[in-house]
Amino acid sequence: MKDRRKIVLGLAAGMAGLAAVTQPPLANTKISDAEAQSAIDGFLDALFSGDLARISEVLGPEFQIMRSDGSSHDKASYLKALPNHKIRPVAIGLKVTGHDDVFVASYTVKSNQTIDGQTVEAISPRLSVFHKEGDRWLIVAHSNFGRIG
Repeated sequence: MKDRRKIVLGLAAGMAGLAAVTQPPLANTKISDAEAQSAIDGFLDALFSGDLARISEVLGPEFQIMRSDGSSHDKASYLKALPNHKIRPVAIGLKVTGHDDVFVASYTVKSNQTIDGQTVEAISPRLSVFHKEGDRWLIVAHSNFGRIG
């Protein structure tokens, strides 16, 4: 009985190793700055629109934001605590790292916005993480370092 168990475990381990060896490698496609800029612009366009449905469409289900004052939101609570933009924010100084279906972008935003009625620093850094779902980039994590108040 013990020998049969060893044989079955050995076969299972061998098959797992064979499966790992025969899997095709990931494409490891680098994300272009233009593709990342387009995804960021989609997020900023949605925010500037103020349209909850449109904003929700660019946020991944696991979305989280952390603001400079330490406040944070998940997708549901963020949609109830959106910034108010007076002009369309502009992203500059983009730095992108990522491959395949995930990228991280650091950049600076020029904006004129308020959060909870308080003015946000006009030029400030951001850090965002995007995940590709189908043919769309969804933002899944965002850090807004703009001083509030």
